[in-house]
Amino acid sequence: MSLQSLYIAVDVFIIIGALLSVIYTFGVVWRVEKKLDVSYKLILAAIISFILSEIFRLLELGLPDIMKIVGLFFRAAFVAFFLLGILEVRKMIRQIDGELPGRLSDDEKE
Repeated sequence: MSLQSLYIAVDVFIIIGALLSVIYTFGVVWRVEKKLDVSYKLILAAIISFILSEIFRLLELGLPDIMKIVGLFFRAAFVAFFLLGILEVRKMIRQIDGELPGRLSDDEKE
């Protein structure tokens, strides 16, 4: 197996794994409500940004620099959305544990 074939195999694995993440995250967003819904929507946006950044990275060969910039934008968006999603979950957990004011009610814990 050549190095180029290995790169292609890894790229295919990354894109398929990210697409599966989108499917499963949609499943979670569909079923949850309230605060958890917000965090998973942000994480879903992060995963979609990641997929788009990978697609643009693959397409940037031989294309204008604008494609590289668009790919970079989607990578930055991935980091921002993922961090916001994790911070939302962290805040929710701290509220449930009573570390932060505004403790969640029993029906918001779901």
